Amino acid sequence: MELLEQSSALDRTVQAWGYVTVHDFAREQAKNILLQKMAYYQSKIDFFEQKYGLDFANFCTQFDNIKHHQLFEKEDDSLRWETAIDALESYRLEFQTLNI
Repeated sequence: MELLEQSSALDRTVQAWGYVTVHDFAREQAKNILLQKMAYYQSKIDFFEQKYGLDFANFCTQFDNIKHHQLFEKEDDSLRWETAIDALESYRLEFQTLNI
């Protein structure tokens, strides 16, 4: 009985907030979290693009010609940059799936 009461209270609460169902509320919250994560990883990508004045593809092709940064720094940045790109793409795909 307690579970049923909690479920009813949850339904009433999310409906008072303007959502038809708990499922609709959960989908919107998930989308908001994904948008925050996408903004975070986009800011990481923007940082590296500004730091090197290149996008990632050009950074990779010009890696050996970039002389104003040490090799270790470039390698570390390359890994972090690529991870940010991969994470952003993954979150974008999840977001598109939720938007259907």
